[in-house]
Amino acid sequence: MRTAILATTASADLHANAALILAAIGQAAQGGARVLLTPECVLCGYPGAVRDDLHGVDWCALHDAEDALALAAERAGLVLLLGTSGRWRTGLANELLACGAVAPQRYRKRCLTPADQAHFAAGDQPLTICVDGWTIGLGICFDLRFAPCWADLAAAGADLFAVAAHMAGPDPDPGTKAAIIPVLAQARAAEWATPLIFSNTAANDRYCDSAAWDARGLRTTSLAEGLRFVDVERRETLDPWYAALRTRHLEAVRAQRN
Repeated sequence: MRTAILATTASADLHANAALILAAIGQAAQGGARVLLTPECVLCGYPGAVRDDLHGVDWCALHDAEDALALAAERAGLVLLLGTSGRWRTGLANELLACGAVAPQRYRKRCLTPADQAHFAAGDQPLTICVDGWTIGLGICFDLRFAPCWADLAAAGADLFAVAAHMAGPDPDPGTKAAIIPVLAQARAAEWATPLIFSNTAANDRYCDSAAWDARGLRTTSLAEGLRFVDVERRETLDPWYAALRTRHLEAVRAQRN
């Protein structure tokens, strides 16, 4: 399946962000992609980075922009995985909205950084969507550090992991996050024999570039900024060892949970 990864820098200007995403929808569709993955909170702008908080967001305008982008993606025959935010319980959630050529669903980030907790309430459910016979498991940023999130998606039959991120800013231990984050993504792909696409902000202070890994855990592409097409392949196209690894891992996790 052909997918597209958008690496861009959001601003606090909702309309400017929406225009960037709209242009990417057109480019992705023209290139034959069926899925377009954007960075975390790319529509509203990540709080604590491009804006102090989310209090100044015009929520009516944000939902109008979501609807317009979903319609554009639907007309283009494209599934859009859109980094956004929305009201959740008594607060706000950090969301990845699946929309366009798929019934709209929202994944709410389950694992929050201490900085996230100042702005968001944690989600409590994994989410997979189905596209062209593929089951795609959704994740956001800090989720990468927590193995149970990926076990949940694997148990739900995920054939592909899609991760939106805003991994940028000061690193209390300089260089560590730049080294560790790609390894975490590689590990999630390798341990579940599941290809993984990763869309990060293109901000100058990002820890790492956007990238993709195949079902072996090998990185197949990376990009600092722009749009990149990734043709993902099922684990079944590889040596049967990878599918067997996935089966054994699932059996072990189910045994532990029971």
